Amino acid sequence: MGFDFRKHVPKQFKKIRVPEDYNWEIHNLNAYEELKQEVALGKKTLADLQEFEHKYRESAEQREWRWRREHVLQELEQDNMKNFREFKDNPKGFIKKMLDMGRGISRWWWKVPNKSVGKGKMVQNQLTGAWHQEYKPNKSMKMKDWLNAAERGNVMLHMNPKKIPLNREPTEIEKGISNEAKKERGRKVWDWVLKETNNFGRGWKDPKYGTLDKSRPGKGGRSRGRERIVVKTK
Repeated sequence: MGFDFRKHVPKQFKKIRVPEDYNWEIHNLNAYEELKQEVALGKKTLADLQEFEHKYRESAEQREWRWRREHVLQELEQDNMKNFREFKDNPKGFIKKMLDMGRGISRWWWKVPNKSVGKGKMVQNQLTGAWHQEYKPNKSMKMKDWLNAAERGNVMLHMNPKKIPLNREPTEIEKGISNEAKKERGRKVWDWVLKETNNFGRGWKDPKYGTLDKSRPGKGGRSRGRERIVVKTK
């Protein structure tokens, strides 16, 4: 049996019916968009589109549950706006009221959150108390000036604090570090492949023929295996 959401819906909610003009969600969206384009070009008829919408739309239970969820979220948003307005008008009285009810309030109603990134200041919504950061672009420059600054390492300073020129060749030490990092990433990927495939059917821990061969498949006998463990038998 499927999940019966009606048991978990409040009684007063069961009296409310879904409006007749409430929209239906259509599944299989990629095929739906392709079919609408074909209808616009005249390759398919409107009847084909309506048949597709009826076939791949959500069930009545899903539509009802989605409407109730949107209804609840809307009521919660309205309650939050009402509470925030009371908090702004009388903070001490509202806090005392919430404490008497055993409830808490969001500290972000009076505390400014830290900036995520950028120079724009944080602005609070006067209705809901939510915060957002103003968009303030960094000082721009012409492409020619940017390239000249890149040669001196004066761009992207948050990622390049040492002001190393961006268009230079890497040093031998940096190439060695990069190669070692590539080998380490490749080793981790290869170990994961061996473990997931059970060493391509040859066993992960217990060898079949006295040796545990973890070399890459396809090499045959031309090269020596990367890891071959000999197990001594009595």
